[in-house]
Amino acid sequence: MAFKIYKMSFHRAHFGKGYLNSSGMLFDASRLYSALCLEAIKNDCLDEFINLSFKDDFYLSDAFPYVGEPYFPKPICYPSLKKFDLRTLKEDNDTNKFLNMITAVPLSMLSDFINGKADSRRLAEDEQNFFKNSIVVRKGEDPYEVGVTSFNQDVYVLATQSDLFDELMTSIQYSGLGGKRSSGYGTFELEIVDLPEGLEGLLNNGGNEQLLLTTSLPEDTELVHAMTGARYQLVRRSGFAYSETSSQLLRKQDLYKFKAGSVLVNKFKGQIADVRPYDYPHPVYNFSKGLFLDLKGVRDNEKLSY
Repeated sequence: MAFKIYKMSFHRAHFGKGYLNSSGMLFDASRLYSALCLEAIKNDCLDEFINLSFKDDFYLSDAFPYVGEPYFPKPICYPSLKKFDLRTLKEDNDTNKFLNMITAVPLSMLSDFINGKADSRRLAEDEQNFFKNSIVVRKGEDPYEVGVTSFNQDVYVLATQSDLFDELMTSIQYSGLGGKRSSGYGTFELEIVDLPEGLEGLLNNGGNEQLLLTTSLPEDTELVHAMTGARYQLVRRSGFAYSETSSQLLRKQDLYKFKAGSVLVNKFKGQIADVRPYDYPHPVYNFSKGLFLDLKGVRDNEKLSY
């Protein structure tokens, strides 16, 4: 099956970052997967979607910016931060500061970024204009604050194309993603577009430098092999699950995953983990299958641009 870019044009959304009064620009694959499962329930095709997603050739990436072209997560440890040198201390500090502000890099500049040739100041300053965060006060008997993200650009995910996935993504644009959807947040306009020339051949390809595109977790049997030579960050995923049969919120099992942007020598398949609370009546799935981009192929392929 082929990959497609699923481009989403949000207006305002609430993508929680741990507190109700905070919101982020992006979201990981597990958040979208959970929303798709709920949409599949409404469309009476949950079993069909679950079976599709468990297939070996089904992949889904985290969300990244799309500004005229797809962006990809900043590779961890690239480029190397400049070493301490009194002669160039101010310039090096400025460069390192801007590098730390960057979360994603456009496809056309990814090779230069890896090789330390990209303008980090420009990338950081551009990214600051991609979105704006604000706090909305909800008044009433018990007032509270909600973090809201307003978008100046699109975001996208890479996914294995199928009729069912297309139908669910088309449907979910009206239901919305993220929190506070009843207040009108999280709806978007969807556009399905082809990948740039040469990109599909670099997804889950060979090579000893693999950029992780999905915040994900290897199977237990894959873990040692995946960690060998890897440069990675771990993120904790938790939260609450609600079931009509239990009529209460219960905390899901915590899951520690490799963050998108990690660079690995050895790819892994990953898993769709069941993180249901103890004695819960049904599975609660967390999408954690790995999708990778061959960084060596990015360097060698001059056609990777829009």
